[in-house]
Order: sequence, then C-alpha cells, then structure tokens
Amino acid sequence: MTSHNEGSSEGRVPAPDESSIPELEDDETIAPRPEEEIADAARAESDLDDA
Repeated sequence: MTSHNEGSSEGRVPAPDESSIPELEDDETIAPRPEEEIADAARAESDLDDA
C-alpha cells in the first residue's frame, strides 16, 4: 500500500539555483485518454482465476 504523500516534494527545500516549482515531464502535460484508464484497470485485474 502506498501513502498519499509518496513521491511528493512536500517538505523538500530546493537548492539556491533550483526552481521551487518542479518541472513536468512531457507526458505529464497531456491528459490520459479514457481508453488508457480502462486498459490500466483491466491490467490490474488478475486473469488467473482458475489457480
């Protein structure tokens, strides 16, 4: 289980030559398409029901 703070930069002090606002990766600027969310949900389910 992951906490909601995992991966956040909360509490981190930037270096003097560093921006206080984190840069976004190229793929973080584009909203996911609905079919990507459906595919992610399908991948999360186990397909080994007969085990």
